[in-house]
Amino acid sequence: MGFRINTNIGAMNAHANSTITARELDKSLSRLSSGLRINSAADDASGMAIADSLRSQAATLGQAINNGNDAIGILQTADKAMDEQLKILDTIKVKATQAAQDGQSTKTRNMLQADINRLMEELDNIANTTAFNGKQLLSGNFVNQEFQLGAQSNQTVKASIGPTQSSKIGVTRFETGSQAKSSGIAQLTIKNYNGIDDFKFQPVVISTSVGTGLGALAEEINRVADVTGVRANFLVETTGAGPMKAGVTSDDFKINGVTIGKIEYQDAD
Repeated sequence: MGFRINTNIGAMNAHANSTITARELDKSLSRLSSGLRINSAADDASGMAIADSLRSQAATLGQAINNGNDAIGILQTADKAMDEQLKILDTIKVKATQAAQDGQSTKTRNMLQADINRLMEELDNIANTTAFNGKQLLSGNFVNQEFQLGAQSNQTVKASIGPTQSSKIGVTRFETGSQAKSSGIAQLTIKNYNGIDDFKFQPVVISTSVGTGLGALAEEINRVADVTGVRANFLVETTGAGPMKAGVTSDDFKINGVTIGKIEYQDAD
């Protein structure tokens, strides 16, 4: 006669223990293969939260290092470009010094000026085209640029690079002009003579007396030529309403307050 054992307590205990052992063995093998103590939240919930936070911070710091390298690359690019600009400015200074001596003719000075103009164009070209990843560096647009160098939002640095075009770095161009003044006091001012400040000349009396007039004004300008870089020449001309006829001046004939005396002159002198 057959019979069935519905309950085997020993077998059930053996199966339960075997299952627990298999689970613990899987956990041990997982830790051994990964090298991690915590592989899931079931292992250590709080420990896993801390580990995830540290892992995220480490990844962020790695990117922050890359950001710092980009910032260094930007500054190095700008530094090399400005180094080339300094070489150009040195060359311009040499040519300006060469042109300043009186051994040069008008033709050679014009040639030197043409060279300087081309160098100025190259200076501006460097300022307008130097860029990093499409961002211009020396045109004046690189202002308060922020770089994230840490895991926190406040761990940043800012950098600014000023414009380096010839019109922005103190290279000033003086244009010629004219001013009509028959008499009185004349005082000239050079705007931004050193790229920043204005320079005022001493007042000069304009009249027909001795020591006044255009000659005195030119002397005042040339007196400080080493400071301003500006020199002046003057030419006095007289234009009559009609052609001059032959004759003689009076005994008390004066020019600029100086008695000249009689002067004979011919037609059309």
